Amino acid sequence: HRKSWVSPDVKKAPRLLFVSDDGTDDVYIFTMPAMTLKGTLTGFAEPQGMCTDKSGNVWIVNTETSQVFQYSRAGTFLRSVSVGPYLPAGCAVNKANGDLAVTNLIGTIGGSGNVEIFADGSSSGTEIVNPNQSYYYFPAYDTVGNLYVDGFTSDESSILSKCAPGSGTCSTLSVSGGSIFLPGGLNWDQVHNQLVVGDQSCNDEEASCLYAMTISGSTATIAGSNPLNDYDGGGCDVDQGTLAPRASYFAGPCLSRGSGSNAVARWLLPAGGTPTHYSATHFPIGSAISNK
Repeated sequence: HRKSWVSPDVKKAPRLLFVSDDGTDDVYIFTMPAMTLKGTLTGFAEPQGMCTDKSGNVWIVNTETSQVFQYSRAGTFLRSVSVGPYLPAGCAVNKANGDLAVTNLIGTIGGSGNVEIFADGSSSGTEIVNPNQSYYYFPAYDTVGNLYVDGFTSDESSILSKCAPGSGTCSTLSVSGGSIFLPGGLNWDQVHNQLVVGDQSCNDEEASCLYAMTISGSTATIAGSNPLNDYDGGGCDVDQGTLAPRASYFAGPCLSRGSGSNAVARWLLPAGGTPTHYSATHFPIGSAISNK
């Protein structure tokens, strides 16, 4: 396998974008917002979702080995945690206390998935579930410690769950104002106090979009949407993208459904549409923004 490489000047970069490539089993490091490639971490086995902690360290879900690896923003391996007999898909960090939430899509030999909470990123996880949810895709924490998780029910209906701090269980949110057809990554917009939900088949078409949702009690109401196209203007499949801290742009993978190539892309918000910057890749899946 090729060796990892990281440019020394990443230590000075105020903001970096990490992107996993399931086609090459690598993770790329770009400066933001210019999207200049500054490193490639190698040796993964089906890397997918990613997340960052308040120190800028990056957690990378390694699906094939049922592990999540933590790296410094300079590309140094720090530690790992292992989930149970599951295939993990995504992660999120509670910035208030350092808890790591890992979403397990399904069991390694079938059966429903779950969420595992690793207190302060510890080596031992605690499982929590929504009894109505079978497949767990991607998570996100809000600023007060509520955890949101999307996925599917056993009959493959889209579901959005909310797990209150310390509750040990998750409940179903009723989505108002539209439908999510193929759940993508989740982000919490601190500027507008909204949950940003990705849909990989917006309006049941081969194109992704973002839904901005306001949360009130057990209801998530769609307040707006942003289209995510590839750089040729065609549809784009965005698995797990990342919202910039001030919600001024959105960056992450773009699996082209048009005439373009697969790429890492950056879209301005609230415009969305065609990305302003992109870099061609093989099969990008997940992303995370690391701030210095």
